[in-house]
Amino acid sequence: MSPFFLAGMVLVLVMIVFSRTLWVPSGMVERLSKKKRFQNHWLSGGYLFGINALYFGATMFLLYLLMFLATIVSILTWSAVSAAWTGSFKNRLKMALTGSSFYLIVAFIMVIEWLSVKPLYPHEDTFMRALGWMLGFFVSAVAFSICFIFTAFLGKRSARV
Repeated sequence: MSPFFLAGMVLVLVMIVFSRTLWVPSGMVERLSKKKRFQNHWLSGGYLFGINALYFGATMFLLYLLMFLATIVSILTWSAVSAAWTGSFKNRLKMALTGSSFYLIVAFIMVIEWLSVKPLYPHEDTFMRALGWMLGFFVSAVAFSICFIFTAFLGKRSARV
């Protein structure tokens, strides 16, 4: 996460330094500057507030939509792998455990981080950070369980060896 945060900070700093040369839609600037009501600080501030709320809401919507779609695509993929794979039940269990172990590893990492949460500075409340690691463990454990169940038990029935 740190490289993305650092890249974002550098990008924002570059945009601040070159703010006078940034491209802005001139048509929008002209339309807004000609409106008398836009010259009122309360109305223009309210307009800016609404735009910021719209962008934030759209971003949250897209993030939740992407998470929802990723869940659906994952389940469909697990179902397809389970239906396509043939072999003994014992080997199916091995395949399912191998494939879903990614989420098991992530769950173990979440538990380790959760159990080793320490304050970053004196008197810091670590509750929210610990809660985040705990929720991360829960999501990873559920993903492991569902992936394992789909791939181990819901596929084609073959010879049980």
